[in-house]
Amino acid sequence: MPANAEDRAAGAMELERRLEERISEFELPNGLHFIVMERHNAPIVSVHTYADVGAFDERDGQTGIAHLLEHMAFKGSQRIGAREYKKEAVLLEAVDDAFYAFWDAHTRSASSSGRLYEQLQQLVAQAEELVEPNAFGAMLQKSGAVGLNATTSHDATKYFMSLPANMLELWFALEAERFQAPVFRELYSEKKVVAEERRSRIDNSPMGRFQETFLSSAISNNYRRPIIGYEQDVAGLGRREVEAFFRERYGPKNLAITIVGDTTPEKVRAMAEKYFGAWRQDAIPALPPSSSEVLAQPPSGVERRLDSSARGGPTLMQAYYRPGIASVDAPILEVIGDIMTGSRTARFNRSLLQEGKAFGANLVPAYPGDKHACTSLIYAIPATGVSLAQMEGLVRQQLDSLADKGPTASEMERIKKASKVELVDALRRNSGMAAALASYHTLTGSWRTILQESAQIETLKAADVRDVAARTFTPENCFTGYVRKA
Repeated sequence: MPANAEDRAAGAMELERRLEERISEFELPNGLHFIVMERHNAPIVSVHTYADVGAFDERDGQTGIAHLLEHMAFKGSQRIGAREYKKEAVLLEAVDDAFYAFWDAHTRSASSSGRLYEQLQQLVAQAEELVEPNAFGAMLQKSGAVGLNATTSHDATKYFMSLPANMLELWFALEAERFQAPVFRELYSEKKVVAEERRSRIDNSPMGRFQETFLSSAISNNYRRPIIGYEQDVAGLGRREVEAFFRERYGPKNLAITIVGDTTPEKVRAMAEKYFGAWRQDAIPALPPSSSEVLAQPPSGVERRLDSSARGGPTLMQAYYRPGIASVDAPILEVIGDIMTGSRTARFNRSLLQEGKAFGANLVPAYPGDKHACTSLIYAIPATGVSLAQMEGLVRQQLDSLADKGPTASEMERIKKASKVELVDALRRNSGMAAALASYHTLTGSWRTILQESAQIETLKAADVRDVAARTFTPENCFTGYVRKA
């Protein structure tokens, strides 16, 4: 073994020892899993709640509901955010009745829809007078919380923040409230926020409409649908559908919580039992990461090329079908992404950008999610004077070169070094480590997969990379999109 490889192996063993010393985990009888990593260098903790439910889990006709629930999780409970909850509860029921009456009339194009909409807005305004806006977030921020946010993907919904270590019990109390006793107030106003978000991200984005059409054409499973949902689906969602989805999906067995920072497993366990121990909510079990090699290709006979125009053109987009994260190919596809676009000297950067043939080129190893069968996405913006067909040919040359000859020795050395650097860098950041621990536990069954992947990359051979590239990046396994300048 070369000296630098020996050094990395020794460093990996030391890193594994340090992590094993600092990280502990436990599970409550209700199935809620906790991972705790001690770091006592500063009196802060980062907390990350990972809900194993995302847009992939939605029913047809209810797209966007997981993203909408992310918004609603900040609206509080009967005790948080309510000025007079008894009055508010009566009004919320009246608002629901008014919404369903309006939506029924609207879908039938009935003349009464305008009047019913006005009644709905009046009731919404009355209900919102009884709300303390942003009470949940304000309580945390007044106590020093920073980075308070959430994200929804096709695969998961994640809630996270950092706060002073002596405020951890406050976080436990509030987090328990929002998952065990939520009130989905201000829903109909929040739907307007989501509608504006969709207009900004998709309808008015230079590439938004094309990307939505590209996914719906290229992918056969639920990754084909936008996370933010289709406009008509979101418009038709009422509080009853949102609450039903929450009750079906957000039980303790579908959640994992990681806490990284200045605390101890004993303190965390005591608070977990106090605030979450009595929680009993059966939920539909989360779909496990797919181990099937069945790819998300569209049905046979579907044209594998989409030619359209958008303000963001010209752009080449190519989706290459690949298995999900449970596949042995998954880490190698991440390596291929690094070889192609992971550094200034990566192949696309060196051969396309630096030679003036493209204004931009990237390979996303897993798109738009990775829990299930998905795609590796390539997008490239041709330089002035380079046609889309020429751009496609230049990209093909780079893919064929990797599939034929594999990566060079220097590329493999760079990747192995970078793998260790990324892991050590994540260790330095409480929030990054909390996110990684939760994701790896949920998607792979154990946070220790972080170390296993690192060890796998250390022993990876160029031939392994070449074989996966040759198997994946073939013209027959591709859906191509040409985006011409509108």
